[in-house]
Amino acid sequence: MAKRPSAESPAKAEKAPSRAARTQSDAAALRRARPGAGSRAAKTARPEGHGADSQAAPSAALPPGSDSGAAASAAPADLASERLSGQFALGAHGEFLPRELVSTAKTVAKQARRKPGALLRATAGLASEFLKIARGESKLEPQAGDKRFADPAWQQSWLYGAWLKGYLAYGQALQSYARQSGLDPKESERASFLMMQITEAMAPTNTLLGNPPALRKFIDTGGGSLVQGAAHLYGDIAAGRVLPAQSNDSGFKVGVNLAATPGHVVLRTEMFELLQYTPQTPQVRARPTLVVPSIVNKYYAFDLAPGRSVLEHFVKQGLTMFVMVWRNPKPEHDHWGIAEYQDAIDQAIDAAAEICNVPDVNLWGVCGAGPVVTSLLGHYAATGQRKANSLMLVVSPHDMSRSSEIPGIGAFADPKLTEPLKRLPSRRLTANDFSLLFGMLRPNDLIWNYWVNNYLMGNEPPTFDVLTWNNDGTGMTAAFNRDFGELMEKNPLATPGAMKVRGKPIADLAKLGVDSYVLGAMTDHLCLWQDVYRTAQLLGDRSQFVLGSSGHIQTIVNPPGNPKSSFFTNPAKPVSAEEWLAGATKHSGSWWDHCVAWTTERSADLVDAPKKAGSKKHPALGKAPGTYVLEKV
Repeated sequence: MAKRPSAESPAKAEKAPSRAARTQSDAAALRRARPGAGSRAAKTARPEGHGADSQAAPSAALPPGSDSGAAASAAPADLASERLSGQFALGAHGEFLPRELVSTAKTVAKQARRKPGALLRATAGLASEFLKIARGESKLEPQAGDKRFADPAWQQSWLYGAWLKGYLAYGQALQSYARQSGLDPKESERASFLMMQITEAMAPTNTLLGNPPALRKFIDTGGGSLVQGAAHLYGDIAAGRVLPAQSNDSGFKVGVNLAATPGHVVLRTEMFELLQYTPQTPQVRARPTLVVPSIVNKYYAFDLAPGRSVLEHFVKQGLTMFVMVWRNPKPEHDHWGIAEYQDAIDQAIDAAAEICNVPDVNLWGVCGAGPVVTSLLGHYAATGQRKANSLMLVVSPHDMSRSSEIPGIGAFADPKLTEPLKRLPSRRLTANDFSLLFGMLRPNDLIWNYWVNNYLMGNEPPTFDVLTWNNDGTGMTAAFNRDFGELMEKNPLATPGAMKVRGKPIADLAKLGVDSYVLGAMTDHLCLWQDVYRTAQLLGDRSQFVLGSSGHIQTIVNPPGNPKSSFFTNPAKPVSAEEWLAGATKHSGSWWDHCVAWTTERSADLVDAPKKAGSKKHPALGKAPGTYVLEKV
């Protein structure tokens, strides 16, 4: 077996420079990741006709025409990050759904009737700007980096130039009214969010005549591009999509080139299937690792295309890996809440331990499943049970006190909205609800660029494994929606004794009695890395924090060999997250091997690899990835 870098001293490490000497790129990433940063902090590339940038990434996983290389598709991957981290956004904001904007629109209209002065001032300002445009005196310009307007026609044509400035003036007037309408701060912020949706939808580039590249292609193809776009639109409608398709999924199939790591189903319950992966080394570590994926996503974000699979990589290093595959809940499962999911995790722990004939397992908790897993470990500690030997948390905030700072929809965390909802039955969230919400967080990147690419240009959407995973959506049960929202609101994990499991207070998180590894993502704009760092602080002296240098999904799907990858470590945990980073050591490469080394040290001795999956009590029921991952609701 190849020698791995130590978990404490990975290869190619260098001391991070002081704050004053930090490189511009790292400082820029830090600024983008700080709370309060705009939702456009991590820009994405746009398809042709909407200002596409060339991106480099592995060939099979990328949009056609991209350059090959290891720079690994930060752009398309970033589009998927919302689905992974969006559970925190949903839980934090009073079950916010896009239809809540209707209430905001009514409030804005009512305010305009009650206090028309702000509306009149905004209208006068718009009229004044229109006069400047007519006289050629307007100074309005699109934001730097807005590639929708990069085509030379916007600078060379008086008509297009005037259209652009008029559009910018109108958007400026809408935001001016939202700020000066006399609404309270939260209502004003919600109004601004609404105006942003309107402004992005009205961009001239979303129309054929207002999009020079699309218009040229229409002429060059004799209208064929629009015919193809209409076919794409019909296909999306027929498929029941609420948004344009974000990926061309025809080249991917779950169980073939996604979720393809060999293994078997060794337990099937109403809620989950348990997969045991087939060893790929003559000997394996005796203590298994059980991965508990996000409850509102398909598990195979950790088992993408071969060579880009976290689980495959760990198996190849001689680790014994299990993963829970959550069932995509149907309406009849709406009673599944946090307690039911904790019972399921407990059942999976027992099964993995029995199959491997060990008393405990190493445990992973991913994203929104992290607090569920950690509170179960707190229950074990409080009741004297030893079922987990270590804990690994992936981009999982536990202190929810700053959840209202999540960009875009933080204003919806307002008692005026959330208190009335508590008197109503909790709502289940469908995959379409998730997709639309996440699209509205960044509508130009996540909605309108695909509108242009697919419908106006007539292009196929990108071919990319992460986007195919992202489109394979799941829902959230009504009970889990209620319970997670309450967890976000009351924030019990931040206060010792406040969280209860099975009716009993859990142990202080700093006294779980296990080592823990907490992974954050520097440019994750929903699960802010500073909040994930706080998780490591809550877990006490036996916890270490590791920071990936990219976004949410890019940090997870980050196989070794990418020369642009890096991560940070620092054994100290000062009060300030920025202090931690200033004193951290920067390592080139992926965190995967660092975590492999850490996990190996906690996985007991080498034993001969089992010749078959399961045990007499838990026999193999079929091959991985099983059946639940294929279910659509």
